[in-house]
Amino acid sequence: MGRIEYYVQKVVDYTSRYNYSNSFYYSPNNVIGKYEHYPAYGDFPEAYCLRHYGNWLKCSEKLQPNYRPQDYDPLGAQDYIIVQFEGAVLPKDICVYEVFNPGAVVRIWGKLLFRTDRPWILLWEGAPEKLPHNARKFHPKIREVNYLINTIRLEFNQSHLEYHYSIEAILLGGYKPASQIEKAIMSRGISSVQIVELEASKMNISCVDEQNNRLDCFSYLPNEVILHIFQYLDLKSLSRCSRVNKRWNFITSDAILYQNLNLKPYWHLVNCDTIKCFMDKSKTLKKLDLSWCGNDIDGFDQLVAIFIGTNQKFLTHLSLANCNFLNCQIMLETSKCGELVDLRLNNVKSCFTINFSLLTSLNKLVCLDLTSTNIHDCHVISILKSNPHLSVIILDLCENIQRLDQVVDTAVEYNKKLSTWSSWKTFSLTAEGVKQLSNCHNLTELDLGWCFVNKDPGNCLNYIAEGCPKLKRLILSEWRGLTDNLIAPILKSCKELTQLDFLGIKNISSQICEKALMSLPKLQLLDLYYCDSISMEEVNLWRQKYPHVTIKVFNECD
Repeated sequence: MGRIEYYVQKVVDYTSRYNYSNSFYYSPNNVIGKYEHYPAYGDFPEAYCLRHYGNWLKCSEKLQPNYRPQDYDPLGAQDYIIVQFEGAVLPKDICVYEVFNPGAVVRIWGKLLFRTDRPWILLWEGAPEKLPHNARKFHPKIREVNYLINTIRLEFNQSHLEYHYSIEAILLGGYKPASQIEKAIMSRGISSVQIVELEASKMNISCVDEQNNRLDCFSYLPNEVILHIFQYLDLKSLSRCSRVNKRWNFITSDAILYQNLNLKPYWHLVNCDTIKCFMDKSKTLKKLDLSWCGNDIDGFDQLVAIFIGTNQKFLTHLSLANCNFLNCQIMLETSKCGELVDLRLNNVKSCFTINFSLLTSLNKLVCLDLTSTNIHDCHVISILKSNPHLSVIILDLCENIQRLDQVVDTAVEYNKKLSTWSSWKTFSLTAEGVKQLSNCHNLTELDLGWCFVNKDPGNCLNYIAEGCPKLKRLILSEWRGLTDNLIAPILKSCKELTQLDFLGIKNISSQICEKALMSLPKLQLLDLYYCDSISMEEVNLWRQKYPHVTIKVFNECD
């Protein structure tokens, strides 16, 4: 077989993007082809940039809580990108060209060619790294597999990074079959790949280890005590316990163990049989997280619809982030979940036309995340009217919303408990809409980043300062028309601020920045990236004087 190397031909899926859909700046598609800037280091718009970094989001109400804390990812993967290459190879080398804040890759998966059931195999994993500010060709030693692969998935954890993470290219190297016979052999695999099952197989093992003649102390415990102990186990451990003996298998079938399900960490294991298994066990399901699961699995959408439908009386929390199989049947069953308070549909890139109007039958929502969906104004307005208890509304990158001011008007009138509003890069907002947001007096988080790139904000921040004194997090990235005078009212009134983002505001002076540091006693993060009038010398002095505040500037990060 001949040795060959490929660069990315196609981006299949991703969870994070910094770009608007009609812009190639920082787009996921920038990983296609060979690198252009490497080995140079910097914030290149021609690279792929992930939106979030550090632990700042963990302080936000926008962050989705873990529905089942026992099931967590030890490596803390936050995002992924799936890419496809021109040809399939037996993989020997995978290289990731990191050009800005390297060290975020924690897993590399390969997708086995011609395998439809659980096709993903782990090729490498490792803890995130904190590295110097230099470009890096990340070339880990991957697992040897005897299968053809032409699709890989990178998982990232950026929580330790000082700023945004960027990659410019991904290379897949290996051996390509020279004949159709070789290709047929490689496609089926020379050696089998062991895959852990989530479903419980019924195996009977005696309570007494006859070989070592040791008594199982658990045999003396009543079922109720064992059940209580099992509530602290993750799903994989419960599956293993179900195989010990008949008694444990019976106890692990108790529905109380499956009231909350987080299948996201097991996305690579979840298939139709998994859903069927939990349908038998989960009789009173309250919280369900299927994020990252089920894409490209035939019939998965139908089972999810049935699963949600059978638990619609009990479901309070539902997350379908990056579930591209979302369709009208699932939406219909979701709309019947009368107790639903938390709904996450972020980053759904479904090929189906989704009827969001179905969600207007819900009336108890407290949190709604519609990031990067194709929802329209009218549907958002109807949902807001139907859910007076909404406190967290996330409309980031909702490009089909063309009348955001009217959406704001609706929220002000109907959602009196609103505490978090986020419409990052949703461009149809005007200064009048911002003024209206000032009537939401309980606001603690306001993300209006990139909403006023080429607009005059006027005096709208005066209204925010007067009406929203409880603000803790204020994102004003790329409000290019802002000046010191327009910002000053915020610093005077919003004393609870912990995060303040002035990225790309070129007209502000060092005087207003120092005033922010002096007048905001709880400030923890001040982003001055691309604020050209701020010098590094001034920043260094501020850091000495205000060591409790993290100050982000271009010169240092770059």
